[in-house]
Amino acid sequence: MAKTGAPKRGRKSGKVKLLVALLVVAAIGAMAYFNLKREKPAETFATLEVKRGELVDKLAETGTIELLRTVEVKSTLAGEIRQLPVEAGAWVEEGQLLAVIEPDPNQSLQLYQKRAAVEQSRINLVEQEKDLERQKALFARNMVSSRELEEAQTALVRTRTSVRLAELELEILETKANLTRTSAKPSAKDLDEVRVVAPISGIVTRRGVEIGEVVASGLSSFSGGTILFEIGDPSQLVVRGDVAEIDIAKMAVGQAVNIVLDAYPDTTYRGQVRWIAPVGQKKQGSTIVTFDVEIDVLDHEPRLRQGMSCDIDIVFSRRDSTVHMPVEAALEVFDGPDAATHEQKDQEVKGRRGRFVAFVVTDTTALAKPESAASGSDTAKVSTTPKARLEAFTETPLEVGLQTTTQIEVLSGLTAGQHVAADPKTVRTRKEAAAKAPAAKKGWF
Repeated sequence: MAKTGAPKRGRKSGKVKLLVALLVVAAIGAMAYFNLKREKPAETFATLEVKRGELVDKLAETGTIELLRTVEVKSTLAGEIRQLPVEAGAWVEEGQLLAVIEPDPNQSLQLYQKRAAVEQSRINLVEQEKDLERQKALFARNMVSSRELEEAQTALVRTRTSVRLAELELEILETKANLTRTSAKPSAKDLDEVRVVAPISGIVTRRGVEIGEVVASGLSSFSGGTILFEIGDPSQLVVRGDVAEIDIAKMAVGQAVNIVLDAYPDTTYRGQVRWIAPVGQKKQGSTIVTFDVEIDVLDHEPRLRQGMSCDIDIVFSRRDSTVHMPVEAALEVFDGPDAATHEQKDQEVKGRRGRFVAFVVTDTTALAKPESAASGSDTAKVSTTPKARLEAFTETPLEVGLQTTTQIEVLSGLTAGQHVAADPKTVRTRKEAAAKAPAAKKGWF
């Protein structure tokens, strides 16, 4: 009996092992089947909301406040400065004395010689007048011929012309030296001083010399002369800046400008474009062509001073209430007539504008709420815009108007409150790929 029981137990143990192996294989197969049958979560895409409100197309640049009218004052004669009664920052009236200069000996000698020439010509004129009177008396007694009388008259006319010419030359020279006469005969002091007076009324923005310095003439010097003063008219301030050629086509005289000074960042001043340079230029070390622009400061305040830096916003266009959305949400499509592939169709052609489309969420129930922020100490940024599945988007043609660097005006095709794809190019590519892909098979075969 003992010998026949051993084989039965061995056969029973083998069956158990086989059953366990089958169960393990079945479990693995079931897990694999359900993993294969499990559907992957649908891909979603971020959306943006179309809004209605103010839309402003503007250009942000920097500039410097300057006086519109500034005059450089120079001496018409070279010499040494003796008096400087005016300081920088002082208000001066037109014709007010700014400086007294002692001219150099050569120019003083020239002035003396010219005045002596005038005196000599006047003496000659008196002699010619007396000679003509004598000739007339002799002619009345038939003691001289008519020819001699005519010669005396001609000599008098020539002498008068010479006197007038000498007086004009002296007047020009004295005006050049800003000399003023208090009597017919100038004093020694008048001959030794050149008076520099203010050409306009305004503020002395700069005084470039001190008493005792020797200055060069602004008329005869090769270097252009020494700048004694700079006088500016504070009644009109302007902002001078540079605008790149890519933006100059949008600019026009009269456009509104918002001005914010670095010194007063809490105040916005009104401005207006007054002048645009007709010719562009390249700054040293730059390849960009820029145009000089002048902007009138309409709001005048005493605290605005020449040389202050400021930020300027040049307003090109403004829409008070219009439908708009971010620029990146509008896709510009270029449909070439001979294009065969999608890449060729979307190839941009210089000088030609394509058509605009957007992918609108037509099924609002497909919008997924944004994920909530992570709890605890995690403060990772989470998107706050809702997302939608691919099938919820529909391509919609747009008619666009004003376009800024960040927003685009929608004239037709969308209404405020709708949601559009934030990345329309990706959505378009996914839709085309899904349309070309074969339908997914269900079941085992």
